[in-house]
Amino acid sequence: MTVRRLTLTISFVVAILLLPRIGLTQGTVADYKRASGLREKYLDAAAGMPEPARWIGKTNHFWYRRTVKGGNEFLVYEVDTKTKRPAFDHVKLAATLSKLAGRTIAASALPFNSITFADGERAIDVTFDGANYTCNLTDYTCRRQERTGAFERRQPAAPCTPPAADDRPRPSPDGKREAFISNYNVAVRNAGAKVWTILSTDGSEGNCYELNTVRWSPDSAKLVAYRVVPGYRRLVHYVESSPEDQLQPKDSSRFYAKPGDVVDLDQPVLFDVANRKQMPVENTLFPNPYEVLRAEWRKDSSAFTFEFNQRGHQVYRVIEVSAATGQARAIITESSGTFFCYSGKKYRKDLQDGKETIWMSERDGWNHLYLYDGASGTVKNQITKGPWVVRGVSAVDEAKRQIYFSAGQRSLLRALLPDQPRRHGAHAADDRRREPHRQLFRQPGVLRGSLLAGRHGTGR
Repeated sequence: MTVRRLTLTISFVVAILLLPRIGLTQGTVADYKRASGLREKYLDAAAGMPEPARWIGKTNHFWYRRTVKGGNEFLVYEVDTKTKRPAFDHVKLAATLSKLAGRTIAASALPFNSITFADGERAIDVTFDGANYTCNLTDYTCRRQERTGAFERRQPAAPCTPPAADDRPRPSPDGKREAFISNYNVAVRNAGAKVWTILSTDGSEGNCYELNTVRWSPDSAKLVAYRVVPGYRRLVHYVESSPEDQLQPKDSSRFYAKPGDVVDLDQPVLFDVANRKQMPVENTLFPNPYEVLRAEWRKDSSAFTFEFNQRGHQVYRVIEVSAATGQARAIITESSGTFFCYSGKKYRKDLQDGKETIWMSERDGWNHLYLYDGASGTVKNQITKGPWVVRGVSAVDEAKRQIYFSAGQRSLLRALLPDQPRRHGAHAADDRRREPHRQLFRQPGVLRGSLLAGRHGTGR
């Protein structure tokens, strides 16, 4: 063995022996604490820096947090008046939280970074010290919420469960009648009366009418209700090994159907209230449903619509049922060899009481918007088109026939809006004034106009 080869061999062996020591090298507790505190340290050095804004429900205002000397503050911005105000009294809330925590909490250093408005903005939900609290913004009292396991879900009542004592009848739009469930069947009576009329006789414990599916027609002459055959209620159990508020594990459970389990079978049934006539709807267009969404009436009471998602998610339809005959027809049908993405990528907007419908689809390989003829069920116009996707629709101005929507890829947006800076952290709202883009759809088959700049909802 030459001297050169021996030297290389020794160097290699030494390097291998040192690897475990290098790999196991860790920082000290002080190192981790210093690293963990870097963000707060630098944020405190720059006052007035806003964090991403969050819209408050469907209102025209949003809340955000920004840095101040010594910590942060929460603000609400009113879009209509272009004014901002404190989201709550920080001093009063800090005093309440100090009593709950058993330590002093400064108004500028509240122990949470996010809030959720509740009770019509008269309260906020916050989480600190591993517990959830609801704090009243009038008297600044905070009530600890009962904590459940991380996988716990509030389970809806099983189908065909007898109505609860506080279940209220469904009043007709004119206020003269009310519908309710009696012995698994649909019944109506004059408002406040003791005597009622049974409209159906085919309801039973295993094939019942559900009160929460009852929908009156706008003219109060008819109603639709779903008769439901309950599926299998499979209870799935979870174990939370490291809950935030205790050392011991927690167990939780939820109802969750597995592949092959029988799911609830919903059957829409139409009722002519004045003539006490029941009109079953033929289910040829919606066999083997995974889900049938609730019925929505046309404003002129001529028909109602519902959406059907076939089990396996390979067929999805928008179905219209005539109020005069109970005849069903498909307005829109989506079919795919894989599956139709109904979660997160579905949008539907009926125009002129169903004469037209805006629909979102990936049928050409990209997520785009289409304009349907409500009478014929055919596509009048592909509103958006190209190697990019529509992310979501914020609003539709029917009078101007304009759609406000967000889109990608970024390269497309830069090409169309070269002089418009993009801001990050904005959240889309229902008001078209806050969405960045819009598209005209005036002529069938022709892409009209261009994307125009709008406003971003950012807190400053």
